[in-house]
Amino acid sequence: MAPGYVIATALETAGLITLAFGLLLLRAERSAKAAELKGFLRSGHPVRQAPRSLPVPPPPVREQVAPAASDDAPKAPSEARDALRRAYPDMPETRPAVPAAA
Repeated sequence: MAPGYVIATALETAGLITLAFGLLLLRAERSAKAAELKGFLRSGHPVRQAPRSLPVPPPPVREQVAPAASDDAPKAPSEARDALRRAYPDMPETRPAVPAAA
């Protein structure tokens, strides 16, 4: 059982060393970027302005046409509606909205 602990400790140590090394690299990279930006800002070069965006016009208004009732439409309630009525007898009856004539 002792070799397992030795291997686990070695792997843990290697992981911690790798993590520390990665953090050092990130810190060095961040400081290099900061130094580069600081040098650029102190150089006096003009900074180009960001391009201005044009306002987007609103989409055109479209009329919504209600579909006409077809002859295929069921005249009697469907089986699903009947099943719901049986399952929930206390629910109030709702009718589909009739589109207004324009």
